[in-house]
Amino acid sequence: MRNRLLLVTLVALALVLVPAALPAGGQKVTVMLDWTPNPDHVGLYDARETSLFARAGLDVAIRAPSDATAPLKLVGAGRTDLAVSYEQELFFAAAKKLPVVAVAAVVPRPLNSFMSIEPQIRSLRDLKGRTIGITGVPSDYATLDTALHVVGLARKDVKVVSVGYNLLPALLSHRVDAVLGVYRNVEGVQLELRGLHPTVVPVDRAGVPSYDELVLVANKTRLRDDDAYRSAVRRFVAAFLAGTADARSHPTRALAILKKVTASDPKFLARATPATLELLS
Repeated sequence: MRNRLLLVTLVALALVLVPAALPAGGQKVTVMLDWTPNPDHVGLYDARETSLFARAGLDVAIRAPSDATAPLKLVGAGRTDLAVSYEQELFFAAAKKLPVVAVAAVVPRPLNSFMSIEPQIRSLRDLKGRTIGITGVPSDYATLDTALHVVGLARKDVKVVSVGYNLLPALLSHRVDAVLGVYRNVEGVQLELRGLHPTVVPVDRAGVPSYDELVLVANKTRLRDDDAYRSAVRRFVAAFLAGTADARSHPTRALAILKKVTASDPKFLARATPATLELLS
């Protein structure tokens, strides 16, 4: 009932915020994803598929980046209107004076996890003397240091290897004993589908304060100076949140929508989508 009420409220808000005169076909808005389309983006695709964006007077193009580090830079440079990015990376961007700001949570809790398939590793304390693979982004080191400190370890007690975004291959080939930077609702599901029984420790259960894993990012300067942009962002956020609520209320339809936009294995989507929807409340 709460979900239905939220949906009705947000749809009404999206409609109320449509200005009297809009370009034919809606105001064009481009949003850059953080990565290839996946269940984390279900609210965006639901809003587009169910015409929530269109009813808000928006013609939305959703694009995947060729470079995962590019979306924040593109928003800051005004080359894309909005982007999905990681909350920690937004802090680093702000420190570099990039004019970007979060306007909504896309995934309102951490997905990032420590993960291992080694039977001897059942807790973070078992990582002592082991090799940990990370992507190498700055936030990895802060997360790792915090989690290790909670269990009485330090970075010197483990071997850290930067493997870029080849975390799962590094784990499956036993190049590393554990990885940080994988998602419980993505790689955790992929490992289970392989018949493995991974140890998964989300970072918010490892001493790291909770945060929004993914946020919707806008250009701070344009929000201040451009009335049309500010209006479009406001309506986009309302429609996106309505799309997320709608996806949670209609999981079967949400799965069907995702199957249209991603080449992911249907078995993976069938398990990852409901697992993700549970995390979007």
